[in-house]
Amino acid sequence: KRLKEQLEVRDLEAQGLAGAEPAVMRPMEEPLSSDDNPTVEQALGIADPSPRTADLEDAQLHACIWRGYLQDNYVAILDKPLEHPRFVIEQKLIYMMSPAGVKV
Repeated sequence: KRLKEQLEVRDLEAQGLAGAEPAVMRPMEEPLSSDDNPTVEQALGIADPSPRTADLEDAQLHACIWRGYLQDNYVAILDKPLEHPRFVIEQKLIYMMSPAGVKV
């Protein structure tokens, strides 16, 4: 009796991509210079974006963030912060520590 060879996920993905057409490269309409630092709105071509600022002391913003924590299961970090060393809690907000040790 012969054993059937198992395929790994990457092999299946490669088989699926084998028949795909090659990517089409299009030149940028207006290349950015190294001096440009566009906002997201500018990069997406959104004209006249309304200015938005976030005040971390704003109670509405805190409530919105907390609702997000509950939906995304961040409660585990709030309940047991010592078990999650990659995260820091300051002023009831959760920050992740980057590999460089910077709060993000």
